[in-house]
Amino acid sequence: MRLKELLEFNKISIQCHDNPDPDTLAAAFGLYRYFSHYGKDASIFYSGPYRIKKSNMLLMINELKIPVSYRPDSSGKIDGLLITVDCQYGQGNVTKLEADSLAIVDHHNGITDLALSEIHPELGSCSTLVWKLIQDGGYDVLSDRDLCTALYYGLKTDTGNFSEISHPLDKDMRDTLIFNESQIRLFTNSNISLEEMRIMGEALAGYTCISNYSCGLLNADDCDPNILGIISDMALQVAEFNVVIAYGHVSGGYKLSVRSCTREVMADEFVRAVTHGVGSGGGQDYKAGGFISEDRLRGKYPSIPIRDYLDKIIRTYFKSYSIIIASEYKPDRSLFSRYKKNQLALGYIDPMEFLEKNTRIKVRTLEGDTELVIDGSFYLMVGILGEVYTIAISKFDTSYRKSDAPYDRKLEYTPRIYIEPDGRAYDLYDRIKTCIPAESSYIMAMELDKNVKVFTKWYEEKYMKGEKGDYIACREDDPQDFYIIRRDIFDITYSPAVNQQINTG
Repeated sequence: MRLKELLEFNKISIQCHDNPDPDTLAAAFGLYRYFSHYGKDASIFYSGPYRIKKSNMLLMINELKIPVSYRPDSSGKIDGLLITVDCQYGQGNVTKLEADSLAIVDHHNGITDLALSEIHPELGSCSTLVWKLIQDGGYDVLSDRDLCTALYYGLKTDTGNFSEISHPLDKDMRDTLIFNESQIRLFTNSNISLEEMRIMGEALAGYTCISNYSCGLLNADDCDPNILGIISDMALQVAEFNVVIAYGHVSGGYKLSVRSCTREVMADEFVRAVTHGVGSGGGQDYKAGGFISEDRLRGKYPSIPIRDYLDKIIRTYFKSYSIIIASEYKPDRSLFSRYKKNQLALGYIDPMEFLEKNTRIKVRTLEGDTELVIDGSFYLMVGILGEVYTIAISKFDTSYRKSDAPYDRKLEYTPRIYIEPDGRAYDLYDRIKTCIPAESSYIMAMELDKNVKVFTKWYEEKYMKGEKGDYIACREDDPQDFYIIRRDIFDITYSPAVNQQINTG
């Protein structure tokens, strides 16, 4: 759905979910600004049993002049178009009102048959979705400082102070908005009530320790999801905890805040494992968050309490993998087979063509951010799914041949480079050149029969996670350069070599 499709309506009512949070308000504000810009009669409202009382919310409304009203009465009919934002029409967290026409803008999982709907559960906030929609619709967001501030605060609160960001669009919005820093500080420092302080204290006092794995579990009463992040931050300072999950019931399920201080557990990968099949999650190496759908949890485990589920899934997770240090790995080489790289057109970028030597950069892809220093010794390779990784120029020259053919592979998200520390951004798509694997490009690989975490010899602080069915591989000319190749990528990229003899080095 494009927002321009909705411009046929003259009267547009934008409904936040009941008991609004900063994200639903910010997203609604963005839609309001967009439709008002095009001369539509737009309004924002919320319903439910309670008026907004939290001090940070009231400050946000007053400081940014958000024209939101409270509608306690669910009777009557909404004239024109009704858009539910950060929620889905008919679900339990938003009062159901009759309307002439309906639309949905949301970032939560859900099923709807409404033609006028835009739902992106991969995003960390509805603010991000609205930012993208109104930009695509021709609205100059950066010229609207109040809206920039609202969208920034919406993302900040919905991702645990940015600790749970995983999608590159969330990061792009965070890094490009021009917002009022003093207002953000004001909102942030008015975020905890006395009641929430009580909830935090009871959660910390009622901890459970899964001692074999140095993992803490902390349950909080119903509260703003931001409070879970504060609880997990505090609990991680306990010497007995290397990993912490703070969780609490929210509308439709359970919100999780995850922290880790050990390199063996990346918080974003951990929370994805914990929520697999019952929700979603993401974030950063040491801070992440997730959501478990109550319906999906009960579909798999009809009667298990949430604490017992978390205890069970955490123990299963820690038992399910082994750790491999590539520089020390001595596998049985008879289990490896020789594979040849298929003649698929790939992409590469020479950063020295547009950046100076010693420039510090952040490369952003769907898989996350990678920080590098440009030193003239490597290219950036762009894989078949848009994944980006470095390759030494000396290895590139022996493994690939450059092609004059234009790069035309369609990518879900175009990788970007951010220059540190000023944040200048480069879209990389037009800078990608094409290369073809050399005839002599071979690897040794073995299909995994269990989950592993591989610390490569190039980066020993962050592991590559391989699941059963993926492949562990090394370059034929460097038998200690072990890394993981996902099964779907491997099947497309490699074929068994005719000569299966392995160079044992």
